[in-house]
Amino acid sequence: MCSRYSVLTKKEIIEVREILRKISLRVVGDDFLEYEGAAGEIRPTDSAPVIVARGNGVAVERQKFGFRRAQPPGVIINARSDTLEEKPVFSRLLKSGRCVVPAAEFFEWKDNGKSGKVKHYARGRGGNILFFAGLCQSAEKERDFVIITKDSTGEMAKIHNRVPVILRAEQIWPWLSGKIGPKDLLTMDFDLTVRPCDENEAIQVSLFDM
Repeated sequence: MCSRYSVLTKKEIIEVREILRKISLRVVGDDFLEYEGAAGEIRPTDSAPVIVARGNGVAVERQKFGFRRAQPPGVIINARSDTLEEKPVFSRLLKSGRCVVPAAEFFEWKDNGKSGKVKHYARGRGGNILFFAGLCQSAEKERDFVIITKDSTGEMAKIHNRVPVILRAEQIWPWLSGKIGPKDLLTMDFDLTVRPCDENEAIQVSLFDM
């Protein structure tokens, strides 16, 4: 499960724009212009920037993290890559609801038994910006998104059994345009550095990983 991640700083926003330019993606809408870029954690129901396909280019939109659900009450924050085509809530979005979620790092909690859960951060080795594969939808007056997850490998497997699907920069458009399918996500891997955080923190919101 991926329930927390760090939003980009102003410097990293500039870097994302440069990455999109280098891979020849035309930015036709840029809500980064309205985004203050203050560093901090994104939690479920928070608004954050996501990248979506728009016409012959890409746009950066502000959307809410998590799909609201009424029964039981809570928020769906993750979609399992291995069941995307089986669950109606996600399968319908594979054609027209793909997105990419840029992040500086994400957080996970390792269960240490009697000593409780220890919060860890995961970053791209070398400080690379992370691009999570996601799905988004229109919801009432706004749009919201979920992050797609897969089985953990490498260092993350010691912390948690699920990890966000992380795209390389050159895979952003293939994912958005549909050239990368759900089955392709299962084998994707990304080199991460995982370390304990200084603080421990429980998750208070009711979350769902589907």
